[in-house]
Amino acid sequence: MGSIIPLPRIAPDIDVRPLAYALANMEPELQALVLPGETWDDMMTRRAAAADILNELLAEFADLADDAEAVAW
Repeated sequence: MGSIIPLPRIAPDIDVRPLAYALANMEPELQALVLPGETWDDMMTRRAAAADILNELLAEFADLADDAEAVAW
């Protein structure tokens, strides 16, 4: 439902497909805040690995999107 007061458009529409793809393909343990019995160092190592994996999955989605765009032509 829209607003009766017209609001200026502040930001462009955001495409969330890359993030949805990455989160769907990540292991749930990588997304946990803290795992039971996890030490601080283990948590920081896991989070660094999760960030690397997220970057790789976002790049993978970009490659898939480029390939799909190339096929569409």
